[in-house]
Amino acid sequence: MRIHLEPELEGEKLKKPATVSVACHAALFVLIAVWGYIRPEMRIGDPGGDEGSAVSVNLVQGVKIPVPISAPNPVANPVEHEVPAVKERPKPAAPEKPPEPEPEAVPVEEPKKTAPKPVPEEKEQQSAPEKPDNQISSTTGQRASSEVFESPSEAIGGVGVSGRDPFGQAGAAYARRLQEALSREWAKTLGQVSGNRSNAAVVQFKILKNGSIRDIRIVQSSGNRSFDYSVHRAVQYTNPFQPLPFQMRRSVVSVEMRFQLSQ
Repeated sequence: MRIHLEPELEGEKLKKPATVSVACHAALFVLIAVWGYIRPEMRIGDPGGDEGSAVSVNLVQGVKIPVPISAPNPVANPVEHEVPAVKERPKPAAPEKPPEPEPEAVPVEEPKKTAPKPVPEEKEQQSAPEKPDNQISSTTGQRASSEVFESPSEAIGGVGVSGRDPFGQAGAAYARRLQEALSREWAKTLGQVSGNRSNAAVVQFKILKNGSIRDIRIVQSSGNRSFDYSVHRAVQYTNPFQPLPFQMRRSVVSVEMRFQLSQ
């Protein structure tokens, strides 16, 4: 097996370092030998005693330290470390307050006696009036009379329901809002109508559940094409309208509206 060395390490020689190491070790051995041969004397303990003699040590309980004696100071006061506790003096009792004088008696007026109120005489219970012979009674409540429940019978702004009302009581308010919206949009286009405007036009369309308007067509012409076009455009501009009321429970409603200017 061959070991490949780097080119820089191949030229390195170990002869000089080995020589220095051997010389240092030899000098160390010579120094040790000389020191053992010379061996200087070392004495510990009494210099007059024999070599190897023991030294006795005695234990003492205390060492007295001399204290310098000084003259007493006549000005200084002696200090007492144990001071007796000061006894608390009893607090003097608070003087008793003199009794407050009784207030002078005030005469109290006796309540005036009032005369008892007269008891009203009991009125005789009136009996219910007699019903006429032709009066008819009912166990059901009176029918509500409101614009919310009644379908609009009159036109609003020249726009009214033609034929049978498709909305009923559940959609009466919805029908009224539809007439108002159609009337507003129709009024915007009437300025462009030319020719005879006295005849009525009937338009038919469908309202889906989400309020979208579909299938717009003129089912009764007014005889004036410009007038019919304004009616058709008013319905288009109203699309989309509000969703159908939930109370109607219908997904589509077919509507016919009559457009006619008031004379």
